[in-house]
Amino acid sequence: MALVVALVAGAAAGLVVVARRRRAAPQAPAAPHPAPPASRHPAPPGDAGDLAGRGPEPLLGWPTSEDLERYDRPEGGAPIARLLDSLPRIERPRGRKARRWTAALAALGLLVLASQLLENAVFRPQAGTASGRAAYAGAYAEPATAVPSADPVTGVPAAQPPLPSRDPACALRKTGSTAPAVRPVSRRVTAAVNRQWRRMERWLKAHAPRTYASLNGPAGHVLLAKAEARLGRRIPDSLRASLLRHDGARGPAAFRFSSSYEIMGARGLVSSWPEACGLGGGIPFAYDSDFGDYLVTNSATGGVGSATGGVGSADWEMPYAEDEWSSYYALLKSTADALAEGGPVGGWVPVVREGVLEWK
Repeated sequence: MALVVALVAGAAAGLVVVARRRRAAPQAPAAPHPAPPASRHPAPPGDAGDLAGRGPEPLLGWPTSEDLERYDRPEGGAPIARLLDSLPRIERPRGRKARRWTAALAALGLLVLASQLLENAVFRPQAGTASGRAAYAGAYAEPATAVPSADPVTGVPAAQPPLPSRDPACALRKTGSTAPAVRPVSRRVTAAVNRQWRRMERWLKAHAPRTYASLNGPAGHVLLAKAEARLGRRIPDSLRASLLRHDGARGPAAFRFSSSYEIMGARGLVSSWPEACGLGGGIPFAYDSDFGDYLVTNSATGGVGSATGGVGSADWEMPYAEDEWSSYYALLKSTADALAEGGPVGGWVPVVREGVLEWK
């Protein structure tokens, strides 16, 4: 701003000096006004024969020689110039007073320019330091969380880092150097879970091949034991048997429970535990990315319900409804029945679009 004021003051001083010099220069005498040229229009005809040759007479009559002389003027096309000449001239200041004003404006401009240069030299930011918006963003921006990239061989996304939890009881446990003990799964539970999965696999292979191809292979017993150690809770047997057959699904065509809960693997289960636990408890095994909700199972009773309050909800304290299904196996059987018979699951029926299972 100071630099702009200095430039304006300097320009004003220059204009004053130029005006004084122009006033001091001798003015040349004005040239005499040229005589008007002879009329370019012929005189009106005087006999009836000429009138007949010129056609019908205009409504206002033929112009006379005086009319032609009056309108044939060189200054007739310059009304703006005549208007400006008629305005009174503004006398510019001259003499000692004008010189004083010129010197004062020039001194003021130099003073403002010197102060601006001094300010830039004193308050200039050091090299390599951010300023302005960049400095604000650097001071108040939240630290970015590193997102693991996908495995270059399998293409399966790596496990996400665990989210912080409000409740210390929902924090993940640290595992020691020794391997955790592996708990066996009941043969009866394993056979029942595999029977329902075979029903769904046959239907998916015939009607939704893209969703069928999204199913991952089995998880290992040691991986499930480590997951239980990190959670500090036991995973119900029916969910463990399901993970031992399919460790979640992958890709945009991934298998989903109704209405839009994508099943997770053992690593996703562990990384989602702090957030799902903060929503009311329960071990998560499926996630709805549209609303930020989870399907969870109670490690004590085995009941299954939805934990809401993520992206699509404003209430982080709403507990899940564990009485929607009595167990994970009950949800699995309801889903297999809906695929085979076309019935609803929680009010949603299965549909297939371009080889992908959806619920509506």
